[in-house]
Amino acid sequence: MTQDELIDQVLLDIPEAPRATARDQIKRMAREFCQEADAWIHRGYVVVAARSKYPQLIVPEDAEPLRIRSLKAGDRVLRLGVDYVQPDPGRIEMLRKPDRDNLTGELACRPTTTDPLAEALLNNWADPIGDGARWRLLMMPQPWKDPGMAAYYHTQYLSGIHDAKQAASHGHARGGARVRPRPFL
Repeated sequence: MTQDELIDQVLLDIPEAPRATARDQIKRMAREFCQEADAWIHRGYVVVAARSKYPQLIVPEDAEPLRIRSLKAGDRVLRLGVDYVQPDPGRIEMLRKPDRDNLTGELACRPTTTDPLAEALLNNWADPIGDGARWRLLMMPQPWKDPGMAAYYHTQYLSGIHDAKQAASHGHARGGARVRPRPFL
């Protein structure tokens, strides 16, 4: 799904709303959604120049960093507060120098305010982001205001945040657990 397709879906439910306002609310809710639920995770190389005095985070070009979820130096897991600290979202300080310069792991991100939303984020979470935008639009003091429907979309949005938090806690894995049934005696 693209950002324009999501805007069209939101405007189907609130046709009186201007397209630019719907776009702005979708952006706002996508940023808030990622902030609350770690919905967008960048995996792979997360830190470069880790052994230097100024290590740098590797962030996708259309994203802003939020927090490091995990960090590894080879097979060794680095611990927050012991091996490194992240004083602000865009900066990392190494407390113990690792044995390599490039560190892998997971970095939670959110969309920037200027770039279009990433397709990967929209493919997984377009519905709750759209619900959040509908909620915000329906609460605006405009002719299309509808607090009853806004409450419904707010509930749907909060449910989406819950689902995203669950997915993040399970490593964004899909599918259920496969267990072998017990034999019938």
